[in-house]
Amino acid sequence: MKIRSAKYHIKQGAKSITKNGLMSVASIASVAVCAFMLIISLCIAINLDIALEKVEESIGISLYLGDEVNEDEIQELLTKLKSIPNVIDVAYMSKQDALDWAKKEWGDDKDILSGLEEDNPFPRSFELSIDGAKNQKQVIKDVTNLQKEFEEKLVKDRNKEEQAIQKIIENPIKESTTLKQTEQSTQVTTQSKETKTQTTSNLQSNTKAEETKVGIGDKGYEYIGIEKIRHSQKESEILLAISNTVRVASIIIIIILSAISVAIIVNTIKLTVYVRKTEINIMKYVGATDWFIRWPFVIEGIIIGIIGSIIPIILCIFGYREVVNLAYERMPFIKNYIEFKDTFSMFLSIAPVTIILGTLLGVIGSVNAIKKHLNV
Repeated sequence: MKIRSAKYHIKQGAKSITKNGLMSVASIASVAVCAFMLIISLCIAINLDIALEKVEESIGISLYLGDEVNEDEIQELLTKLKSIPNVIDVAYMSKQDALDWAKKEWGDDKDILSGLEEDNPFPRSFELSIDGAKNQKQVIKDVTNLQKEFEEKLVKDRNKEEQAIQKIIENPIKESTTLKQTEQSTQVTTQSKETKTQTTSNLQSNTKAEETKVGIGDKGYEYIGIEKIRHSQKESEILLAISNTVRVASIIIIIILSAISVAIIVNTIKLTVYVRKTEINIMKYVGATDWFIRWPFVIEGIIIGIIGSIIPIILCIFGYREVVNLAYERMPFIKNYIEFKDTFSMFLSIAPVTIILGTLLGVIGSVNAIKKHLNV
């Protein structure tokens, strides 16, 4: 396109907007509303992504150990935890480390914890870092299976130790005198009946105990190895659900508003075509090309789209800054959960997308109007 022709097309496009004032304003307003909804959706989506990133950084699983677990078993457990897929890092925290961390968190009130040095109530623990929120559910499942496996091994080892000790305690001491052996032999007959009765009673009580015993993994079972598993799966799932809902709703709203905007722009261009019908026929008669006739209408649509997108960008940037300041002022605690994107960075994120959308709506509207209402 030559510079002279470009100037002519831009001039004619701008002139058409001023001639059809009300329709042009309606077209600009429809594009502005669509762009406004896009900006709001982008602002929410961008800040939700920031919140999700922060949650993912802090996403992890805490495993609290019982007092019976020894150092060798801790090292064995550490090796198994590191072998779980999607576990980035495993950090061990001793009782003293946990107490030091609590003092740091309490800040000026840390003196309250000074009396806990000798009798430290904080449990030993493992902190697992996970590769993304999407993998948390599977890692929790793997850790839960490991908890049961580790508990079974721990209980089995403890039972072996208890049985060995019991055998030592129950080992009969050989009597050195014949007198005691004689006395014991005379008492065998009288005690045999009592022994049978006691044995039968003990067997019955043991059977009942076995029937009522809670198994590993059953509800109510108290673990002695990994006593507790703590995670934030529900919180991350809620954030992901909100983020996905906002995205889907935004896309639906933008599609509907885009269709409305294109329809209004088509009617605006249609009116311009009707006004310039005689001029268009003359241009065709003297040999003007199809695109020479089309370009002023395309330029008109582009101008409408750009103006319609710039207005909400300016309004939303000032509004965004005020909303962020108000949120921090009214809800100071929110800083602990989300850091809103700064105004300038938000402007750089939304301005290009919004202007491109507005321009596309203008071009689509003008091309459709020409296609339907111009026989060129």
